[in-house]
Amino acid sequence: MNDLLSLLILALIAAGIVALGWWLLIETEGVYLGRRVVIWLYDVYAGRYDDIKHFRREYDHMYLAQPILKRIEPNTAPLILDVATGTGRLPLAMIRHTHFRGHVIGADLSRRMLDQASRKFTSEHPVSLIVAPAEYLPFADDTFDVVTCLEALEFMVNPRSVLAELVRVLKPNGLLLITNRISTKLMPGKTFATEDLVRILFMLNIDEISVEKWQVDYDQVWGLKLPPDSPAP
Repeated sequence: MNDLLSLLILALIAAGIVALGWWLLIETEGVYLGRRVVIWLYDVYAGRYDDIKHFRREYDHMYLAQPILKRIEPNTAPLILDVATGTGRLPLAMIRHTHFRGHVIGADLSRRMLDQASRKFTSEHPVSLIVAPAEYLPFADDTFDVVTCLEALEFMVNPRSVLAELVRVLKPNGLLLITNRISTKLMPGKTFATEDLVRILFMLNIDEISVEKWQVDYDQVWGLKLPPDSPAP
C-alpha cells in the first residue's frame, strides 16, 4: 500500500511538472521566464510557425490590409511599422493588396522568424525587416503613418512601455492597430481588460478608439493619434 501511495504521489508530481512546463513554455510562450526564453522559443518554432498558425490569405486581406487602407484613404502609399512582425504576416497582407503603394517595415527580435519572413519577399517588394526591441524602436518620433502590433503585446516584458513606444513613432493623425488578448485566464498580469487598455491609450493621446471582435482569443483595437495641439481626449 505504501508503495502504491508513493507511486501515486510521484505520478502527481510528474504531472504537475509537465503541466507547469506546458504553461511556461507553450501556453504563455516563455514570457514569465524572460525575454531570452521568449526569443529562443520563437527561434525554435520559426520553421513551423506558419503551419501552426494556419494564416489564411483571404482573412488577412479582409481583416488587416483592407480595413487599414480603408481607414487611411486616400493615402495608398503609407509608411507602416509592424512590431513583432514574426514571419511577416502583416507585410505580406499589405503587399498583396492591389491598391497598396507604400512601404512596410517589420521589426522583431527573433532572427529566425525574420529569416522565415524574408523568404516571402524579394528585393522588389516594398518591405524591410529589422531586428529591434518593441520597447526601444530605432526611429524618430512621428515617423509612421500606420503602426501595428498583432498577437504580441501580452508576450512583451513591459506591455505598457511597448504601447508608449508604438504611439511615439506614430505620426499625428496616424493609425494604430493592436490586438488585445481576451482569453486571459492562463496569463495573469500580462493582459489588459478592455476598459483599462482604452484608458491607457487615451492617456497616450490616442483618440477615436474602436474595439472590434477578431478571433476567439483576440480583439482588434484601432485608434488615431491626436496632433500635439489637440485637446486631450
